[in-house]
Amino acid sequence: MTKTTKNWLYAIFLLIAVLFPQIGKAQIFESKTGVDTLTFAERISLRTNAVDWTLLTPNLGVEFDVKSTNWNRWAVGLTLKTKWNTPATFKNRVFYNITEVRADFRNYWRTRQINNKVPAHTGFIDRLFSCRRRVVKHPKTTYYRGAYMSFSDFSIKFGREGHQGKALSAGITYGIIKPLYTFRTGNTLDLDLGFDAGFVAVNSEKFIYNRADNCYTRTKQGSWKVVPFPMPTAARVGFVYRFGSYPITKKYRWRYDADAQYQYRIDSIANQRVVDAINQHNRDSVESVIYKEFWQVYDSVAVVNSAKADSMRIVNAKLKAEADRKQAEIDRQKAIDEKKEKERLKAEKKNKGKKAEEKPEPTEGAEATEPNGTTEPTGEQTPVEGEAPTEGGTPTEEQTPAESETPKEEQTPAEEVSTSQPTTSQPTTSQQETNQPAAEPGKEASDE
Repeated sequence: MTKTTKNWLYAIFLLIAVLFPQIGKAQIFESKTGVDTLTFAERISLRTNAVDWTLLTPNLGVEFDVKSTNWNRWAVGLTLKTKWNTPATFKNRVFYNITEVRADFRNYWRTRQINNKVPAHTGFIDRLFSCRRRVVKHPKTTYYRGAYMSFSDFSIKFGREGHQGKALSAGITYGIIKPLYTFRTGNTLDLDLGFDAGFVAVNSEKFIYNRADNCYTRTKQGSWKVVPFPMPTAARVGFVYRFGSYPITKKYRWRYDADAQYQYRIDSIANQRVVDAINQHNRDSVESVIYKEFWQVYDSVAVVNSAKADSMRIVNAKLKAEADRKQAEIDRQKAIDEKKEKERLKAEKKNKGKKAEEKPEPTEGAEATEPNGTTEPTGEQTPVEGEAPTEGGTPTEEQTPAESETPKEEQTPAEEVSTSQPTTSQPTTSQQETNQPAAEPGKEASDE
């Protein structure tokens, strides 16, 4: 699809959306700027006049915008007020009864600042009725002007003589509206200050109150007359309640401003589309460049990582082989040590059996030989003849070498034994002598 075709389709779509906004509720510009379509509720407003309420006259009015666009500045209104047959409690019978229906047609406008697009005043009349200002002092104030027509039925008596009849009036209306308050629902409350002035046609008859008969007596028959000069017919200090979320500050715009904002909106959309297309093109270009650079860097990094992985695998294989070799050496040395230990234990066991066979049996009354080579007496020793017993370990006579114990000969070094299993040492010469049987006493004496 070419660009020209897209533009034509976009223009047709905008035209359909503006002319038929109700189709699928396709309101293109709902930003409350430019050309907007108002709902039915946003075109309705209620109004009342506080001046009539001070005269104890209830009143209520309704106003409806002529068109549903925000640049529409025309509205029609209808106001009704009534106060009839009120009781008169004063002595002079003062009363004020009136019923009135008033219709008006208003044109709302705001002041415009003179600039290169808004021309200056051309004369006094133009300045008097113009909406253009060199300086806009109240941008939020909305002005209105228009025409009205009213019909009233009245009966008024403030003094001795009263007036009763009907009146028709037509003239101009003028005023200003200022926003006061915005409710949470979006509805708004505005202040209405204005007045009406025009020509009045009256059909009025005069009457007085007859105290004697307690009745009203007509004193003059009425006829339709037109007041020859314009006169004020109404003063307004009122309040306007507007429905919907569209306040008066966004309504009654100048068509020029609405068209300018509409065109600005169209241009902004077109510009935004161009900017989006440029940004998309830039994003695509940048993404393609980044994509290519990424894969180049990724491939180079992948090659480096693959080389590192291969080198690390080789190093790990070498380290594992070295560790396996050391572990095998440790296991081999451990097996050799275990074998030597078994052979040593076997030799020790064999030596122990030989020593046990060579060991003599101890005789009766001889000292038993301890494994450590020391001797302990096995029983009471018989004192040798010629040896006196000692007390306290002190000998009374010198013992002869024969009587004394035979000196022990130097023991032979014992064989090396293991710490786990002690072995008995071979008996020494002194022990062998000790183990020999004692000499008989008679034989010792003959020897001496």
